[in-house]
Amino acid sequence: MVNGNLAEIHLEGGKQVELWLVNNGYNNVLKELLQPGETGLKATGGVENILIQVRTFQQPHRPYKLSDFEVDRLIRRAAKMMLIAYVAYVVLDEKNQLAGEIKWERLS
Repeated sequence: MVNGNLAEIHLEGGKQVELWLVNNGYNNVLKELLQPGETGLKATGGVENILIQVRTFQQPHRPYKLSDFEVDRLIRRAAKMMLIAYVAYVVLDEKNQLAGEIKWERLS
């Protein structure tokens, strides 16, 4: 059973990705409006600067990949900003805590 509302789940997923980025040497982590109702993150790193779309799910649901259209849109946006496009797949438990590790997919 889902214990949180969708907005809370997505907010917590974004927080988990932001925490991971900071703990792994990224800085200037900022929210970026990708499209109405969908916020991503952009961050500066020592190796590359990135734009991330976060996909968050609550157990027992499992992550599903972006559509080809979504991938193309994210890659184009990242390229315009001179960033590398990524997707972060986050799964939360019933208490909205990270369940397992964040799965990363580099798109560009």
